[in-house]
Amino acid sequence: TDMDQRLTTEQKRQGDLLHQLINTVAATNVMISETNERIDAMETKVDIVIDDVKEIKNSMATKYDLEYYDRMISEHSREIHKLKNS
Repeated sequence: TDMDQRLTTEQKRQGDLLHQLINTVAATNVMISETNERIDAMETKVDIVIDDVKEIKNSMATKYDLEYYDRMISEHSREIHKLKNS
C-alpha cells in the first residue's frame, strides 16, 4: 500500500542518515587520534628542548664568570704592558 511505501521510504531515509552519522563519527575519531599523536610528538619535542635548555644553563658561563674573566684579562694585559715597558 501507499502507507507501507511511505514507511519504507522514511526508514530508508533514516537508515541513510544514521549511516552518514556513523561515518562522520568514525572520521572524527580518526582525526582526534591523529591530533592526539601529533600532540604527543610535540610534547616529546618540548621535553627534549627543556632538557637541552637545562644542559645549556648548567654549562654556560654566568655574568659573574664573564666579569671575572674580564677583570683577569685586564690585569694580565696591564702586567704584560708593564713588563714590556720596564
